Order: sequence, then C-alpha cells, then structure tokens
Amino acid sequence: MKKAFVGVALSAVLLALSVSAQAEAAQKEMQRLTVGYTPISGAALPFFIAVAEKLFQKYGIEVSPVFMGGSPLINSAILAGEFSIGYTAGGAVLSSRLSGSDLIVIGSPLPVLAIDAWARPDIKSVSDLRGKRIGVTRLGASTHFSGLTMLDSAGIKPNEVVFIQNGGVGESLAALLGGRVDVSMLGYPFGLNAKKAGFKLLFRPAQTEYGMFPTAAVAARESWLKDAKNRRLAVDFLRALHDALQLIKESATATKGALKRFTKVDDEALLQGSFEYYREVYPITLRTPESAMVNALKFLDHPKAKQADAKQSFDNSLVEEAMR
Repeated sequence: MKKAFVGVALSAVLLALSVSAQAEAAQKEMQRLTVGYTPISGAALPFFIAVAEKLFQKYGIEVSPVFMGGSPLINSAILAGEFSIGYTAGGAVLSSRLSGSDLIVIGSPLPVLAIDAWARPDIKSVSDLRGKRIGVTRLGASTHFSGLTMLDSAGIKPNEVVFIQNGGVGESLAALLGGRVDVSMLGYPFGLNAKKAGFKLLFRPAQTEYGMFPTAAVAARESWLKDAKNRRLAVDFLRALHDALQLIKESATATKGALKRFTKVDDEALLQGSFEYYREVYPITLRTPESAMVNALKFLDHPKAKQADAKQSFDNSLVEEAMR
C-alpha cells in the first residue's frame, strides 16, 4: 500500500515536472515582437483584440505594443529598425514609398475611411469650413486624409483651412471640447463622446465616394520580408489579426473589453455603440483592395503621386498564405 502511494506520488511529481518543462520550452519558443501602433481608437480594434485575447500567443508570438501618435512616426521607426512590423495607415505607407522607402502594406484590417468630422453646432455644412481650424492626429495620418476628403467634397482647398495636429484621437476630442479647434476628425468611440457633448456630425466619408481608403494597414519593409523566417512571422501575425476580425463580428464582450482597455472609455453605451458600428464597418478579410490605395494616392501631396502605380504599394500574398 505504501509502495503504491509512493509510486503514485512519484508519478505526480514527474508529471508536474514534465508539464513545467513543456511550458518552459513553449515559452522559449515564443517569438518576441515589438509593434508600433496607432491610433488609440476603434481603427486599431483588431490589434487591440489580438493583444487582449492573446491571439498572437496562439501563433507563437509575444507582442509588445508601443503607441506612437501618428502613422508617419511609426513608418519612420520601422525604417530606422525600431520595429519590424507596424500597425499604421496605408496613406502614410504610400507617401513613404514615393519618397524612396521599401515599406509595403501586407494587410488592411480597415480599408474604409471610418473617421468622421465632428463640428461645433453653428457650423451647418462643410462649405462653412473656410478659415476654420480642423483637428487631426498628425499631417499624413488617416485623420488628415479624412479631413482632405471632406474638404474636397465641397471644393475647398487645404490651404483655405488650418489643420491642427493633436498627436492622438483622444487629444483631438479634447481640442474640440476645449474650443481649440472648430472641427475634429474622430473615430469611434470618441465620435460618440463628441455627440454626447452636443457636437454635430458634419461629414462621414464612409458613406461617400471617398469611402474606400486604407485607414488601418499592417506594414513592413520588403527587404525584411525577403528572409523566410521573417515572412513566416509576418504571416502568423496576420493570422492573429484575422481571428480578431472574426471576434469583431461575433463577440461584443471581446470588442468592448479591448476598447475599454486601450481607449480607457468605460461608458457602456459608448462601448456598445462602438461595437455595433464597427461590426458593420470591418471586413471579413485582411486583403488590401486596390481601390483603397488608388483613393489614397489622389490625396497625396507628392510630385510622384499622379504617376504612381497603386499595385506596387501592397502585397496580398501574405494574407492569402495566412488564410490557408
């Protein structure tokens, strides 16, 4: 009886050691990846969910998210070797490529311009914006492009308004609330905060001809992707984001939980409204539509933009591989 008990106890100890060793080995196999991301709003929702729900770990990646206020900053950091992959904006990637970089879009979580213009109540239409101050995160970021499409819809030139760079979407909301700007380009849930505070929805590009646009994009250097190991890492990164897209469609709990964690918004009505909005806006695939990149090129203030081939700015082969 005593021998049997000792045998069972020894087996239990060996099993525990085995499990511990397996866990330690699995931990060692995890690939660490620091990822720059922007913005702190629903445009980064797939990334937020993938972090919060540990979807990256599912594919063997330990992601350390680093917020940077504007996609141009992220792209510069990638080119400087600070990050290998960035959750950025397609318009800024296009601008970087036209200036000679080898950045390329490998996935588009949000190929729709889901950034709205919220204005003071006395501003009745977009045509009233001449001479007004428009809040964006940074020039060259998706909020800026959204503002440009708004002006274009009314035939207003960019030099007829003043763009104010605020650094983040939350800061752009604060600038609107504080009267430092007349209009702010905001994504959800911050747009709902503006509505709650009495501001007016002035322009929603997603409901116009300007709707297709690479608001959120995953980018990396082509030179980095040439290494087979790096390409596998990028494909696994995209697999996690693809799983997150499915949760946006299906799980209010995961969506609201991730938004609450990253945006610090804890108002249930705002979180539920954001879930309902983004559930309809987000696609079911990470493929980059050519039309979205073509639209972005139209608003780039660069001498090479008119002659550029949008097809050279993105590569859908990694998404195709990730979805197999």
